[in-house]
Order: sequence, then structure tokens, then C-alpha cells
Amino acid sequence: MQNIIVILVAVFGLLVSPSFAGETTTYIGSLSGIDCTGCKKTIAKSIGKLKGVKTIRIEKKSENSHKLIVITDGSKAISKADAIKALGKNVDHYKITGWSKS
Repeated sequence: MQNIIVILVAVFGLLVSPSFAGETTTYIGSLSGIDCTGCKKTIAKSIGKLKGVKTIRIEKKSENSHKLIVITDGSKAISKADAIKALGKNVDHYKITGWSKS
């Protein structure tokens, strides 16, 4: 009986991915084109649809520049191209000018 329990625990350990282990990944981007709170909501809604996204924060850095912080569950890497594509039809108005994994 103990052997079966040990085997089941070992198999379960192999099946559990890092995303379930509580590991997060943070991405930092630079944004331009944000004029109002509605803009922030639009961007957050668009990027929030990407797989694994848990939290999005947009912070004002200057009059024409904002910092985008995207926290994911670590299940899938998100590239700058992925974030730009997520903006969809709004890609001409909002510009992601920087992107890094932190």
C-alpha cells in the first residue's frame, strides 16, 4: 500500500506544471497614446485576454508615457508582438514601445 502511495505522489509531482506551483512572470512595457481612463481600460481588457494574464497595471510616467505591468501565471511567455497583436484595431492609437521580462 505504501508503494502505491509513493508512486501516486511521484506521478502527481510530474504532472503538476510550474503554473500551478504559484510561479508568476512579470512583463514591463512602455506605452504611448493614452489620453484617459477609458484608454487604460481598453488596453487592460485587450491584453487581459492573453493566456495566463492575472494582473495588469498601467502607471503614468510622464505626460505622454505610461508604464505597463503585466503579471502572468507563468504558463505561457508573452512577447511584445503578442501584446501588440492583442490590442487589435487599437494598435494604431496605442503604441507599446518597450517590452521586457522582469
